[in-house]
Amino acid sequence: MNSPIQTCVRYGKQLSIFTAITFSLTQCADMSDQDVTKAQGTAIGAGAGAILGQVIGRNTQSTLIGAGIGSLAGLAYGTHVANKKKNYVNTEDWLDACIVQAESTRKKAAAYNDRLDNQLARLRKEVQMAKVAGDKQKLASLNREIRTERATAQKESATFAKEAQINRSAIQEAGGRGGSSLKSLRTTTSGIETQVSTINKNEKSLASLQNETDV
Repeated sequence: MNSPIQTCVRYGKQLSIFTAITFSLTQCADMSDQDVTKAQGTAIGAGAGAILGQVIGRNTQSTLIGAGIGSLAGLAYGTHVANKKKNYVNTEDWLDACIVQAESTRKKAAAYNDRLDNQLARLRKEVQMAKVAGDKQKLASLNREIRTERATAQKESATFAKEAQINRSAIQEAGGRGGSSLKSLRTTTSGIETQVSTINKNEKSLASLQNETDV
């Protein structure tokens, strides 16, 4: 049986071939730049998702599920980049627009982390009090609340990470052009990624706290 690394390498080669074919077909077809970008984003997302599904699940169902999820993520990427290409001809103006959106995302992520920090502090205090009092009913209630908070954190993390990934694609698309605007977008995107890391860290803290409420 192949190891996960061997599997990734094998399917990675297939993705490279798949990507080359996809780009060839979209370049030959009578399509606008916007349609080409959407098609490429969707196709590559599907291919990457299928490979991830196969690596994790190692069966056809996992592959198909991964392809479906990848298609949606790829389409979101394709639509995002296509809209920027359509509305902005100048690279600097395009990157400046990306920066505005990225900074808004970074602020939202930071605000969510502030809220999550407060929630975590409150929950820790309430769990400790319930444990001291031996209040199993309260612990069960806190367990449900923490489980919901964890699900929200995972969702928010995925949303912000996706925006950061799209920004990274825009940075790559700029191809080194854009001067200070490109540098600013890199910095802001790194800020989003830092916030995502903090969310993930807090989610793990919630998971540990949830274990303390098991009754």
